[in-house]
Amino acid sequence: MVYVAAILAVVSFLVPKEMKLSDNQVIRFPQPSDVLPAKKKAYKNISNITDQFDPTKSKGNTNKGSNSGGKGTTADNGSGNDSTGSKVAADSVKKKLQAYTPPDSLRLKPELKIQFPEGQDTVLYPFFRALNTLQNKTAQKVVRVLHYGDSQLEGDRITNFLRGKFQEQFGGGGVGMLDIVDKLHTKTAFYQKASPRWIPSSFFGRTYRRTNSKFYGLLGKYYRFYNPALGYNDGEYNFSEPQPLFRKASYTPKPLKTTRVSASVTYTTLPSATPKQRAVQNVKVLYRSSKGPFDLQIFAKNDSSIRVKIPASDEFNYYEHKFSKPLEMVQVKITGSKSPQIYGVALDANRGIAFDNIPIRGSSGVEFTRIEKEHFREQIRKMNVKFLILQFGVNIVPNVLKNYGWYEKMFYQQLMFLKSLDPDLSILVIGVSDMSRRVAGGYETYPNVPLIRDAQKNAAFKAGCAFWDLYEAMGGKNSMPSWVFNNPKLANLDFTHFTGKGAQIVSEMLYKAILSEYDKFYQLYR
Repeated sequence: MVYVAAILAVVSFLVPKEMKLSDNQVIRFPQPSDVLPAKKKAYKNISNITDQFDPTKSKGNTNKGSNSGGKGTTADNGSGNDSTGSKVAADSVKKKLQAYTPPDSLRLKPELKIQFPEGQDTVLYPFFRALNTLQNKTAQKVVRVLHYGDSQLEGDRITNFLRGKFQEQFGGGGVGMLDIVDKLHTKTAFYQKASPRWIPSSFFGRTYRRTNSKFYGLLGKYYRFYNPALGYNDGEYNFSEPQPLFRKASYTPKPLKTTRVSASVTYTTLPSATPKQRAVQNVKVLYRSSKGPFDLQIFAKNDSSIRVKIPASDEFNYYEHKFSKPLEMVQVKITGSKSPQIYGVALDANRGIAFDNIPIRGSSGVEFTRIEKEHFREQIRKMNVKFLILQFGVNIVPNVLKNYGWYEKMFYQQLMFLKSLDPDLSILVIGVSDMSRRVAGGYETYPNVPLIRDAQKNAAFKAGCAFWDLYEAMGGKNSMPSWVFNNPKLANLDFTHFTGKGAQIVSEMLYKAILSEYDKFYQLYR
């Protein structure tokens, strides 16, 4: 053992720890610490987080501490064009802000609060005004929130609990927009089954093609059915179906008679669905029928059913059908010769707030500009989207670099594109969560996690968006192992993804961070 230690000492003296090849490439050489017994890593104590944000440990209703439960401000908040009046109003707001004291349930440590660009702490106010119309019972439509993210959101994680908290406070029900095809079947409220004829196209992943139509839906996808009579290349659509490798030179495809085909999707309520999730009062089928008209049939078990002919149109639209009884099962069936683009199905209440869970596995949040801008804008307007939450980053972490200026630039471009869709669209960027790798003695945070977090924060602030630091909120450096080894587990053994319990705690922290800012808004402008 003495000889081994001596040899390792000599090697470590002669061989550098790492060799820099370029700004973004480094070769790391093995060190004695990699093979010798190492000191056990110390992890963060997260008991204060679980004690404060685990709903099963909370005392009473966390919403009762908020002062924003009654009637509040109107949409214009009393603003006017008179400069003297504006100055007086500004002075009044400043005094109120100085005197503002949050309720006990919304007292948060600095690392848990939402951060804003300097001098722009009102960037979430358009969304807050929409929330206020829900409290005042003056809202004309459902207020919609889109929660985009990577695989951290799969299975409706985080979004599900966030949706429930907001619907409890501001009204609403249902589960929002659902995909046509769900291969994972991890959602707890509805089971869906789609006919095999559906073919997806998305703005990222295995079904992305540069030749795709850019008219994607809010879920980043569109679906269409395949009609054998029209072949594999149907004008705007290119069905990437494998073709025979060898054919005779004289081969001529047999002519097919044009026929009408159907494709359907069925959503069935699961026993595990909560009362709020079951509170579906209408179904919306989202579509664009540029290729021609189609028949839409909606069948609801033990409720009314309809069949309508949808005319051809180049614009985004949706067809809404209301229910008179609690939803047990609903089937949506599309029939036609040429397929429309189907963007999804929304199961909502008639009033209140809707939260849409939109996981994009493998994405880093830099693909939104692949959607045709005017088409995207029209969807935002017609679906009354008031708030975007963007939660990305874990897919960049494994590729360790020393500079993420490139990502900051790309992410900033996406944020500016999204902001250009609607001047009243509020955007919150959630920074990358902690993520660990195995080292001698245990697990440690990837060294680039803070760099990626800073790139996201810089991009958000440059674009005039709000930012919530999930990395610090969950404990900062070396906090992920504490979430993994907690009892019960709050994160999975991949040291990346939250468990259902962990996602619930994250959503509780995020909900209180948003509500604390809304409470401040309400107190200033009521």
